[in-house]
Amino acid sequence: MNIEALASIFTIEDGMFKILLVKNKVEPYKGYWILPGGIVSKDKTVEETIEDKTSQFGFKKLNFEQCCVFSDVERVPNKRVVAVSLMSIVDEFKIKNLENGSNYEISWFSIDKLPKIGYDHSRVIEGTVSELKKKLNQSHTLQQIFPSDFTLPEIQKIYEQVLTKELDRRNFRKKFLKLDLIEETGYKAPSVTGRPAKLYRFKDEIDNVILF
Repeated sequence: MNIEALASIFTIEDGMFKILLVKNKVEPYKGYWILPGGIVSKDKTVEETIEDKTSQFGFKKLNFEQCCVFSDVERVPNKRVVAVSLMSIVDEFKIKNLENGSNYEISWFSIDKLPKIGYDHSRVIEGTVSELKKKLNQSHTLQQIFPSDFTLPEIQKIYEQVLTKELDRRNFRKKFLKLDLIEETGYKAPSVTGRPAKLYRFKDEIDNVILF
């Protein structure tokens, strides 16, 4: 039996939560998109296997945490492979500076607009998105996602995408400000239409609290 490590790497781009996928070059599922990963060798841990793989895409020392185990007997055709999924959230600044020097074709996809997914990786993604929902309700996770200036509508849009439901703008704003986790920067976001939104940042030191 083999153990496979699979990485679900999330970021925010263009106001949407996205996940990194790799185009599969071999059969089965050639041309489909899959999660980055690989078989764990005898001299490597699950985490080391993922670090080796993601370093080929230009990532350095991402913080991963284990999410789920997938052990369906036929999840990989003609092989017995148990998958361990790991999750990492990276901010958009690391993505902009990412240099992909590998031979892999990688791309970021919105979590609610995925392409054709190979193997059982759709199920793996569903499992990690479920964990993402839990983490998004923690202030430290949100601070990690938005390390710099942001508007309240930007944060609300992310919540609505992950939770797959619309939130009342006034109630969201009132609840979020009441937590006393953020402060005004004194600047406003540029706007083509409508009134410019205030820019906020997280305070230097905040407790890890449940947001909603």
